[in-house]
Amino acid sequence: MNQALLSRRARQAYQVTQVEADDSLGLIIKLYDGMLAFLRRAADGFEQGDYSSAAEPIRRATDIVGELQAVLNIEEGGEVAINLDRIYAYCRRRIMEAHLQSDPSGLREIADLLEPLRDAWSEAQKKQAAAVT
Repeated sequence: MNQALLSRRARQAYQVTQVEADDSLGLIIKLYDGMLAFLRRAADGFEQGDYSSAAEPIRRATDIVGELQAVLNIEEGGEVAINLDRIYAYCRRRIMEAHLQSDPSGLREIADLLEPLRDAWSEAQKKQAAAVT
């Protein structure tokens, strides 16, 4: 086995361990972190005129928004889940518009919209951890 394959397998094993060790709020925060990074990477690509480099991060950010939207439990989450569903639907639509127009400001708009939500999830995680101890 070559070194690159071993390194990739070690990284994958680490990621699986991290996912198993995290609570659900931790996973949500990681999804937000990834989504924000992908949106910013795509916006940077557009700003640098490297449009082909923006496609993959846009796809991945859109996939994450879609996954977050798909796992919402409207019945249990009530108004909060309904509002998140609306935000996620807007984000998906706006990301696609920005992609079609090669508009970095549209991607940054969505990142700026989602950053406070990420921070709110992080705060909820901290409160949950404090309540347990």
